[in-house]
Amino acid sequence: MNLTFGLSVKKEADLQKEAGIDPNQLANILWKQDPAGHNYGIGIILDPKGKAMPTSATLLEYARKEIEESALGDYKNSNAILEEVKKAVLEWQRIPESYWKNFKLILPSDAGTGSIQTGLLAAQLMDPSLTGIGIEELGWPAYKAMAKVAKLSVKEFPQEAVISDKGLLPIYQAGPMNTTGFVQQLSTVQERAKKAAQEKRVVLLDRAYSGFEFARDILSSSYDDIMKKSFQLQIAPFLEAGAMFLMAISPTKAFLTFALRPCGFLLLYNPDSSKSKEATTLLNTVIRARGSSFEHAITRAFAKAMIKDRAKLEGEHQGALKRLAEVELQWKKLVKGTPIESVFTNSFSGLFRNLKANNDAPEHIYNEHLYPVLSEGRCRLNATGLPADPTLAQKHVSVFAAHCY
Repeated sequence: MNLTFGLSVKKEADLQKEAGIDPNQLANILWKQDPAGHNYGIGIILDPKGKAMPTSATLLEYARKEIEESALGDYKNSNAILEEVKKAVLEWQRIPESYWKNFKLILPSDAGTGSIQTGLLAAQLMDPSLTGIGIEELGWPAYKAMAKVAKLSVKEFPQEAVISDKGLLPIYQAGPMNTTGFVQQLSTVQERAKKAAQEKRVVLLDRAYSGFEFARDILSSSYDDIMKKSFQLQIAPFLEAGAMFLMAISPTKAFLTFALRPCGFLLLYNPDSSKSKEATTLLNTVIRARGSSFEHAITRAFAKAMIKDRAKLEGEHQGALKRLAEVELQWKKLVKGTPIESVFTNSFSGLFRNLKANNDAPEHIYNEHLYPVLSEGRCRLNATGLPADPTLAQKHVSVFAAHCY
């Protein structure tokens, strides 16, 4: 096989890494340089032609109106409607009304990333003894960057671990694992919740992919059923155990709002209702510190859309889940009998799969014009990058299966 092209791309990739380019950014850079390239690295939902799915029509409508209403250059925010937004978010997440009074909500800027950053700040204020974060192995790489900026240590644990080390803030992904697609077992989530309640420690739940762990069921079940199942797996155990937790929710994957980048949702649940005033003060402090108390127009538009047109947003979420369901079925058929079959079983879901890669995998994969995230012996690929054309899709799967496991 002539690997001239693949070797040249690998050489360019190595130079970019030496210059400090992040592997996730690198995949996108390399893809854009190749007219024949196929993007398997980008963290957005792609359609069957490899293009980004359309931006939420609902949020676009509200954004245009909000921009028009922003002619007067004063400060604007969603404080007056925050309780209504909280109700809409809790309803979207299918959290029973009996728990609502113990939740507080703020709207950090920068979607899910902003929610995690703000949650980290809130946890530090709640527990000054924190010296680091505990994260699941192969978790979201940005956790480490956030910890470094906050001058906190980082300790990685197996994906099914219950994190209880003294001085560590446990950060659990409350959905399919960001980089691997691994779906946690209910028994593990229950054990995590039980431990957090026993130790009276706050945990941070990263809910970037609401409902994605059950995306495959959207072809035979209702959207409401999917969201209820996701709630029962990811959130209910913490409520039932009486644990205090922060939950950072990203709207970008669910509502297809990547380009608009609205606020995220940060919820604080405290089972002790007598601490309501303290919780409000704490969250107001961190939102002020991050500058999110003065909102940009997209955040204000999104808050209003959640209140007035949540059903439309949920319809767009349902469309995203259907795309995932379709592509998961396609992968499952094509990987049968290959070394990568195991990561397309019902134990995995969501956008990404994280495979181990052979030493010579980069040059072979690049040689076929495929651009996943290749780093440190791993190949992280976006499952929705698979093309609709069955012959081409089979070829791509064969390349990944031949050089990854």
